[in-house]
Amino acid sequence: MKIIVYLGTGGVGKTSVAAATALAEARAGRKSLVLTIDPALRLRTTLHLKDDVLEQIVPLDPPAKGELWAALLNVRATLDDAVRLYGKSSTADRILKHPIYATIADSLVGMQELMAVERIDQLARRGFEHIVVDTAPSRHALEFLDKPMFFSDLAGSGWVKAVGRTYKIVERTGMLSLGRKTVDLYARAESILGANLVRQVLDFYSLFVSIAEGYAERAVKTVAMLKDPAVTEFRVVTTPQKALRDARFFHEALSSRNFPIGALYVNRVWGLEPGPQFPEGIARRVMDWYKSVRASHVAAVEEVTASYRHVIPRIASLPELERDVDGLSALERIAKNL
Repeated sequence: MKIIVYLGTGGVGKTSVAAATALAEARAGRKSLVLTIDPALRLRTTLHLKDDVLEQIVPLDPPAKGELWAALLNVRATLDDAVRLYGKSSTADRILKHPIYATIADSLVGMQELMAVERIDQLARRGFEHIVVDTAPSRHALEFLDKPMFFSDLAGSGWVKAVGRTYKIVERTGMLSLGRKTVDLYARAESILGANLVRQVLDFYSLFVSIAEGYAERAVKTVAMLKDPAVTEFRVVTTPQKALRDARFFHEALSSRNFPIGALYVNRVWGLEPGPQFPEGIARRVMDWYKSVRASHVAAVEEVTASYRHVIPRIASLPELERDVDGLSALERIAKNL
């Protein structure tokens, strides 16, 4: 199994390039899947995906040797699956129906990033030969790798484990069974949030603690897999105007985390040779303008290639298309250029 993770800022065509990569793998005979963890869900528009279907096969015409699948990240559905897969059957239903659970699944900050790694783990077990990940269009896209590790450290801390595993005992025996510091901590929390809410939270976490610890273990393994160059390759998509800046930022960000960067694609390049010279007039001015923009694009590609060819194995340019990317025919063109 191979995993390709695409990174890039907004407006560079990252989602289209990711989908075209998965399409190329399907044409080559592999069972491939493109997963978007972008909240904007641009993939749904590009591939004309059905609403409310998290994972679906994309019909190809003519039929390919392999299969093209597309998956959208739904935080609540991913967390529900984790509870059912890894929770005890006696507590799974209680967790899913608990009043705190809906708040955590639907509105807790950071759940998008936490569930992205969980979704990759779930899909990696499904037998796909290639998984292509389309991240959020932001320089903060790497948070989907940072936050799970932070959560893993938190879930593994002694205090959190103690709270999760001792609350039921405390509930039965009363606060006097605890040390003075712990009693003060509970009392302080109740004075701020209210006794009922604190007890609901602690009751929920006493049920959820095994899920949280299981998630933390899987997250560590998944992130380790994403650091393995035999399995995973990170690719950056940029445009001529952003090429040098994005190459510098993402190379440093990935290298500092020990993630393997394999390619940089400079997308939307005006690369067509100019036509014949026009006489004086508006056509001549338009042609001169085109030549100027094209020259700046070519220079940007040459500059970023010269600066990063020794540390990024593959640097290539992709041409600007004459229309917005919509449907498989446009993706086919990008796939051929890839």
